[in-house]
Amino acid sequence: MVVDNIKNKEIYYGLHPNFKKAFDFIEKALKENREVAKYEIDGKNVYAFIQEYEGKKPHEKFEGHKNYIDIQFIASGKEIMECAEIDGCKTMTEYNPEKDVAFYTCNGIRTKIEAKDGDFAIFFPNDIHKPGIKFADGIKVKKIVVKVLMA
Repeated sequence: MVVDNIKNKEIYYGLHPNFKKAFDFIEKALKENREVAKYEIDGKNVYAFIQEYEGKKPHEKFEGHKNYIDIQFIASGKEIMECAEIDGCKTMTEYNPEKDVAFYTCNGIRTKIEAKDGDFAIFFPNDIHKPGIKFADGIKVKKIVVKVLMA
């Protein structure tokens, strides 16, 4: 897991050959004030969702992916994200290869992130994560989630 601010994005380009494409899309989407939708960036290799919502109440359902890395960027608002190592988690819902997701409960050590405007988290397949938790009542979040294929 990586947590940082968009101003430091170049540091992470070397972690994956498609991270630059992902961050370029985020910056373009911000400049163009893109609407809530799914966006193709590079076929199935890199694509994105722009979302707007109020955060959820705390819950125990973590998600994990096998084939894609998540870059979750907060365009506006503030939310809490949690992350845990997969080794400390128990499967709630078996892996769905079509959606590239499985759901877990995690009783082990967790990392809690307070993400605000300009912040992002990168979740790799071993990072079981729970995004979208409300920071406080009435705070709306606009988020860009970019999915980057591992291989």
